[in-house]
Amino acid sequence: ANDLCQKAIRTCGGQSMLKSLPLERLYRDSRCGSLMLPWTAELCIDKLGREALYERGEDDE
Repeated sequence: ANDLCQKAIRTCGGQSMLKSLPLERLYRDSRCGSLMLPWTAELCIDKLGREALYERGEDDE
């Protein structure tokens, strides 16, 4: 997830780090997730995916 966010930021340029856009938060969350030792990469991807779904207004059901 972290590599994907870094590539997206490189592609989008400086505007990708604006706090009003979701890419900044996704990068921050993926970076924090990669630093948390108890979390595996699979759990980080699951968390990011769930947050992306909730942003679109979908629910768990």
